[in-house]
Amino acid sequence: MLFKNLNKRLTIVTTLILTFYMGLFNCQNFSGIVKISGKITNPNGNKISIIKRGFKKEIPLNEYGEFSDTLEITAGNYSFYDYRESSEMYLEPGFNLEITLDTKEFDETIRYVGIGSRPNNYLANYFMFKEKNTVGFEKMTNQEYFDKELINYERSRSLLNTSGIENENFIINQQQTIFSDHLFNLFNKIGKDYFQGKTTAIISQYLDKKVDNIDFKNESILQSSSMNKFFNSYFTIGLISENLNCLNIFNNELNEQQKKEIISSLKRKISFYNLNDIESYYQTLRKLISDENSFLPIEEKYQKILNLQKGNISPMFNYPDTNGQYISLASLKGKLVYIDVWATWCGPCKAQIPYLKELEQKYRFKEIEFVSLSIDQVKDAQKWKNMIAKKELKGIQIMADKAWRSSFVKDYVIEGIPRFILLDKKGNIISSNAPRPANFENGSYVLNKELEKMFDSNL
Repeated sequence: MLFKNLNKRLTIVTTLILTFYMGLFNCQNFSGIVKISGKITNPNGNKISIIKRGFKKEIPLNEYGEFSDTLEITAGNYSFYDYRESSEMYLEPGFNLEITLDTKEFDETIRYVGIGSRPNNYLANYFMFKEKNTVGFEKMTNQEYFDKELINYERSRSLLNTSGIENENFIINQQQTIFSDHLFNLFNKIGKDYFQGKTTAIISQYLDKKVDNIDFKNESILQSSSMNKFFNSYFTIGLISENLNCLNIFNNELNEQQKKEIISSLKRKISFYNLNDIESYYQTLRKLISDENSFLPIEEKYQKILNLQKGNISPMFNYPDTNGQYISLASLKGKLVYIDVWATWCGPCKAQIPYLKELEQKYRFKEIEFVSLSIDQVKDAQKWKNMIAKKELKGIQIMADKAWRSSFVKDYVIEGIPRFILLDKKGNIISSNAPRPANFENGSYVLNKELEKMFDSNL
């Protein structure tokens, strides 16, 4: 009887304890929680990150490339980043996602299962759709491009409509993204002719109708990355085309933040990658920016680029090699000089190395010097030396003294790498933005025939 009563009391106490802790658990707020786990094959590092403006969560990988964590988030679009490539993802409280991918084919293999998988698999599929169906417009007429882009637009909408996604807000946002991408593509190819009244009536009327439905004064435009991209493209092209309607909207309807975004887009076009139109962008900025102090950096950059035209004397360098011996550009006169500005951390730079070595071997008996100029930080000099040894790099290997702030880098207005420069035997510029050793064609790299022709015609 004693044991029976004792058991009864223990049961009551246990029930009360369990009820208390279950109450505590149920009172916690899990409304902002997302669970995320997965496995990465061939990982590029020991962690991944989930990123959004104002938010970053690093998640470690174990030795098998597996990861697991919970995130306190608000609903929206994020980036899944492995520190080499990234993929857009959509998260909202309550999602429980398992992610798998192989970094050797990052975009082709990323897959989601679990709660929230449908919108994320859609985003992965939409990205691959755009990759595979990007219309190369260089050799197409406006009408050919327009017809092709309309087909892709309808196929993009169909991809969303058949995705099985039930989240109404997500669908609305993606409809806007597809629409913005569509307009961006059209204006990228046809915009200049459209603003100058050179497109056919069918194309002009189609674009008129689409653009008339956009409220450019709506500040939320800048909050959507896809609409913001179209917004900047629309006004950038319209303003350099001297379209009066576009200029009127810019002057009288846009707020200061919107104007600032557009001017920033125009400034980025003062670049080696935009030599054919650089004068138009310069003149447009000259009209829009009245303050001379604000315009001065643009003027200086523009003049630097003009001074780097073919036939002009090249800026000089004098930097140390792996043994600490200084090598100057002046000491290389009498030979063609092909300069590769690179860094050990730069993936696209390293992708060119095998083909640079192949070129060096092919022209080893010719009067040409291959110079690899690293802009790694000086503190990383040993890492630079180790890579030279590991990859058996040939040619002249030197390191700039102040990385991006080095005089040669600033004199050549280098804002991205790899950057290649070709000089003649007198030290004059043949090309301040020379072709890379290899082009990526049909899924693989091949030696750049255009570069070899430049070598041969100047030797």
